[in-house]
Amino acid sequence: MFNTVLLLSFLLLAVSGSSPRPEIQPRRCKCTSNDACWPSPAQWNELSRTLSHPVFDVLPIGYHCHEPHYNAALCAVVQENSANSIWRSDQPGAEQSDNWEFTAGSRCGITANRTTPCGQGRVPAVGVNATTELDVQRALRFAYERNLKVHVKNTGHDFLGRGLGPGSLMIWTHHFRYQRFDAQFRYATGQWANFPVVTVGPGLQWVDTYAFAAEHNVVVAGGIGPLGSVGSGGGWPLGGGHNILSSHLGLGADNVVEIDLVLPDGRLVTANPHINTDLFWAARGGGGPNFGIATRIVYQAHPITPLYASFFEALTNGTTAYIALLDLFHTSLPALADAGWCGYYPFQSPSYFALMYLLPNGNTTYGNATLGTFIHAASKIPGVYIRTDVTTTYPNYQSWFVANILDPVHVIGFNYTAGAAAGLGVETASWLLPRSLFTNKSSAHSMSEAIAAMPAGIGQHVGGGVVSSKSTDFNALHPTWRKTLVDISTAGEWTDAFNATAIQAVRQGITDQMAPFRALTPGNEGGQYLNEPDLLVPDYTRANWGTHYERLLEIKRMYDPTNQLLVVQGVGATDWDDEQICPIY
Repeated sequence: MFNTVLLLSFLLLAVSGSSPRPEIQPRRCKCTSNDACWPSPAQWNELSRTLSHPVFDVLPIGYHCHEPHYNAALCAVVQENSANSIWRSDQPGAEQSDNWEFTAGSRCGITANRTTPCGQGRVPAVGVNATTELDVQRALRFAYERNLKVHVKNTGHDFLGRGLGPGSLMIWTHHFRYQRFDAQFRYATGQWANFPVVTVGPGLQWVDTYAFAAEHNVVVAGGIGPLGSVGSGGGWPLGGGHNILSSHLGLGADNVVEIDLVLPDGRLVTANPHINTDLFWAARGGGGPNFGIATRIVYQAHPITPLYASFFEALTNGTTAYIALLDLFHTSLPALADAGWCGYYPFQSPSYFALMYLLPNGNTTYGNATLGTFIHAASKIPGVYIRTDVTTTYPNYQSWFVANILDPVHVIGFNYTAGAAAGLGVETASWLLPRSLFTNKSSAHSMSEAIAAMPAGIGQHVGGGVVSSKSTDFNALHPTWRKTLVDISTAGEWTDAFNATAIQAVRQGITDQMAPFRALTPGNEGGQYLNEPDLLVPDYTRANWGTHYERLLEIKRMYDPTNQLLVVQGVGATDWDDEQICPIY
């Protein structure tokens, strides 16, 4: 896959320890489309001649719903498809959550009066349809030489809208797609690994990668966004990446064994355990694209195993029964984890609790007894009614994924796909809950009370097992991941009818819902999941990375001394404005 010249360059970098280190530059505002420094049409045309596709103006998706460019047919297409996640992933100017497309003073709504001006909002001004490594290199080098604000986007499945930014250049990787299976993997530096791999390009989505892996009788730990909008080749593993089978397969960042990155100045490098090891450590969990733009990610693949699945739904007649049920589950969860169970538990206060739990290729007698003990005890709680108690098997992960995540009809119990509509204002909040909280009855009860105060949310039992077997310094992930059992998360939604005050109230509300969990994990004991971030979380650097942040910042300064790649809640962004355009000191 690599030519001799490129391999030699990798080896030379390894001898020197890593890539050359440019000196830190004084901070200055990024150049945006509103500034005189913005490239001229002739300069954009010159860049186009070096690319696979010419640069293009990035349009808000509501562009054709407004004068003077109103088009009834095109506007109807937008209005019909705006809530379709797959359609949105194909639009360069769209995010899955449309609130990230707008600013307070500039928006281009699809239902607004056609005479209302269409504002560009946070949609970048110019885009590059990057389908090769050279496209990414040339576009990023062009931006680097001119200090242009840059954003990188694939599907737009990002709860902080990091793929968009006002007045910027978008490097759109959505059509940069390839995947490859190797039964035996050889690192770019020549060493052989003793496991199979699946290699993906930056535009791939997990719905495609899961199917590809299944064709080769392997499974890869990947994202589970309903309707397949989560990308497999970019931000998901860089932000940690959890999966319903993480306790058996590891987190996404744990499964990345090699990665190609285009550095901010346009150089292409490979990072793995043998070369550019600082970048390899930082990229796996340090968030993207903080250190470079990923153009190739190699995942360790695992043998396919059958899955034993349990689906459970309980209704309660009030808060007392609801908290009693939660107390029982929380204190039962360590034993469930030790028996090999893993999965999700969505809830709606104060009357609904569900399980979608899996036992991969395990001792079903032992595992069933453990889960059966919880279900039997739950049925004895006054005020608890068991609506669903179903067990079944799936031959492999792909069949479970299709039946329960992609198929809105045949799912058992809680329907994850039904709530997957895109095109709304959506923000998230999450918190990682260590095992120690579940083994202590007092803290377990405190978590139950905190959940009872939440309108709705989901507990994702994705820690323990293989995740906990890794050292805290294995990669850049928050060290608390290595003792976490559950990522608990919630979300707030709004529509175009909400004003700024109402939207801020939703945002503050989900932040406040996580406050009791933060209080149970003081200091660096807890953290948030980078891919389900809280915009208003106190001290995001501690919440995202804990004690790893200082090392990440040092590596950021080595590889990105001009702060070319800054994103919301990214490494090095604390001293910049909300859009990371100008320093605030």
